Amino acid sequence: MALAQVKLEVKIPDYAEKPVRIIRYEDYFTNKEILIQTLNTDSNGIVKVQFTLNEIQKITIKTNQTRAFIYAEPDSTYLLELSKTDTNTTQNLGAENAVNMHILNKNDQSLNNRIIYFENLLSAFYTNNNIYFAQPRILQKELLNFKNNIIKKEFEAAPNFLKTYIEYSIAPIEEACFTNHAYQFKKYFSGPVNYLHPMYMNYFEAFYKQYLKQLSLKPKGIDLFNDINEMHSYSNAMSSIYKADTLLKNDTLRELILLTGLREWYYLKDNNRNNISLLMNYIALKGWSAQNRLIAKILLDDMNALETGSPAPELVLLHPKYKSIADLKGNYVYINFWADWSVESLQELKYIQKLEQKYGNRVIFISVAIGENVAAEKQYFNNNKFNWILLHDTDKSIRKEYNVKSIPYYVLLDTEGDVLKGNAAAPSNNMDNFIKQLIRKK
Repeated sequence: MALAQVKLEVKIPDYAEKPVRIIRYEDYFTNKEILIQTLNTDSNGIVKVQFTLNEIQKITIKTNQTRAFIYAEPDSTYLLELSKTDTNTTQNLGAENAVNMHILNKNDQSLNNRIIYFENLLSAFYTNNNIYFAQPRILQKELLNFKNNIIKKEFEAAPNFLKTYIEYSIAPIEEACFTNHAYQFKKYFSGPVNYLHPMYMNYFEAFYKQYLKQLSLKPKGIDLFNDINEMHSYSNAMSSIYKADTLLKNDTLRELILLTGLREWYYLKDNNRNNISLLMNYIALKGWSAQNRLIAKILLDDMNALETGSPAPELVLLHPKYKSIADLKGNYVYINFWADWSVESLQELKYIQKLEQKYGNRVIFISVAIGENVAAEKQYFNNNKFNWILLHDTDKSIRKEYNVKSIPYYVLLDTEGDVLKGNAAAPSNNMDNFIKQLIRKK
């Protein structure tokens, strides 16, 4: 499908002249956020944005404290309104409350409204049949009735995206009917991997959760642990997975299951993190499919991010008062990496300025410029009256120490000079609220 315009007009009550982030996702496995645009609402709390898509995608709208999403179709216009935040709910530190997105378009048959209608039907099914989840035969009968008399009747002419959405939303109920593994595999995963559908990937992750561990405990999969932890051998691991489960003939699917297990195993003790990283790196470079290579790269970046609680890599600050990270103790420290060629990072500097003006007495802000024109970077800082610490990473050493893989990038340090958040949130992405609660908690 060719690229086509999408237009959003979003009204956000009680949120005038504040930042909004419009986000899509690199994939529905890692759910890595890709910023489409950051912009402020007007005096009426309204924000308008245009962008292009070539397929249906999940688009999230984030404020400083809330998030909501829609499924956007190419060549579409949406009039939207976010629900107000429930002030009675408990707020987690720096968390974004999920709120409802009201679609004001008059077309009641739009994709999003049809999904909402289906979700209401599904919720009613769960409510009415909750007691039968311990009685699989009765549940199976009720599910068959639900599919034949309600779903088929209401959604027989639905587009493919919606049919897939419904199919994989119902899959966990079918699994609860004690259908065997082979039946579920044949019905839901015997075809090509559907990377482009969020509900397919949701069910994939649920179905294959801890599956690598299960396979490694089978007699035919007993070598899997050593294939990964001792040999970090891609070919051996792929072979051992197939020996343990001969349904997995599809190399792309099998590789994705391997990636799922590697992500799980990396964070468990008694596993060799270094060898898991090496195996992940092999998939990132030479994996079976382009999508799996991308997923492996994203997972590898996350695995290599600075660990919470680790000492922050040293910085030479060249400041009258502060010379090193040790001199900053007693303050939180927010470090951002930016470049003059990155429009997003330039936009975010404006939000850092607001944070610095508000919290500069409790938080030290450091901007590390990675562009090649040091003079231009200094001039940009001076012209915009940015008054916090500016460093230039001309030899790429700081990027290497802080494991920066993309721009912009953010790191938050605690008052002891240790990492509080590696790959922290952007200034426009709820950081004001996070810092406020962090200081209040202290």
